[in-house]
Formats: sequence, C-alpha cells, structure tokens
Amino acid sequence: MNAVFVVLGTLSLAILLFTNPPGALGSFMQGAENSLKLSVTLFCSYAFWLSVIKILERGGALKSVKKMLDPLTKRIFPGETDETLTHVSANFAANLIGAGGAATPEGLKAASGMKDPKNLVMLVTLNSSSLQLIPATVVAVRTSMQAAADIILPSLIASAVTTLAAFLLTKAFAK
Repeated sequence: MNAVFVVLGTLSLAILLFTNPPGALGSFMQGAENSLKLSVTLFCSYAFWLSVIKILERGGALKSVKKMLDPLTKRIFPGETDETLTHVSANFAANLIGAGGAATPEGLKAASGMKDPKNLVMLVTLNSSSLQLIPATVVAVRTSMQAAADIILPSLIASAVTTLAAFLLTKAFAK
C-alpha cells in the first residue's frame, strides 16, 4: 500500500509541476499551513480533554462514572476486573463526549487488562464504531475553520446506528 501512495504522490507532483509550475509552491505552502493549523487545533482539543479526564480521575469522578456505567459494562464485558472496567468506563466517557484522542490512553489500559479475547474484540469494535454523544473534536476542527458546527444531530444518529450494528455483529460473530 505504501508503494501505491508513493506512486500516486509522485505522479500527482509531476503533473502539478508540469501543468502549473508557479502554483505548485503556493499549493505546498498552503497545504503546510493548513496541516499546521489542524495539528494545533487537535493538540489543543486533546490537551483539554486529557486534562479534564485527569482532573476527573484525581477528583474521584471516574469512580462515579464507573458506578453509573457498571450495569452496562459488566454485561458487555463479563468476567473482567474492576480496574479494567474502570478504564473501560473512562474510555467510554471520553468517547461519549467526542474526545476520541483523549479516550485512547484509557482504551489501551483497558485492552491490556482484558482477560477474555471476546471482550477485547468488543472493546475495539465499540471504539471503532464512533461511540459518541457530542462530536467535540469534529466541532472544534470545524469551528477553527469557521465552518458551521451543525453536525451534532447527524453525528448522534450515525453514532447510534454504527455502535448498535458493531455491538450486534460482534456478539454474533466474535469467537
């Protein structure tokens, strides 16, 4: 796959340099500027949400979140330890607010503590399904680019459909 991207990139660059040499440098600079803006926006969003999660953890709020999500997580991930379920709850909580990047550390901790391979498959599947109530990262990126942030309802519907489908398909096919 890397070879395909190298060939496509090289071919695109050659065509751009051949058809519009003066515009090539401007395109490169604009692309670099846009990449830097996006990186800073994502960094700020992730830094904020990781800080919120750390504050909640130190303040004991994650235990409350775990207690609230316990009936659900114990049914979805039977046989797992309380520590693992705490990480699962923190991962789900971060995903629900749309902070997928901030959810990753807790998801990795939960995955490393999983005993049952079926539970690990379920965790990965649910995380991959776009489990969220508020797409905070997408809203942050769209807002930074002066775009409308009117994507909450469509995101909520898509998230519900993909998460339900992921759950049902994993229950049906995970072995």
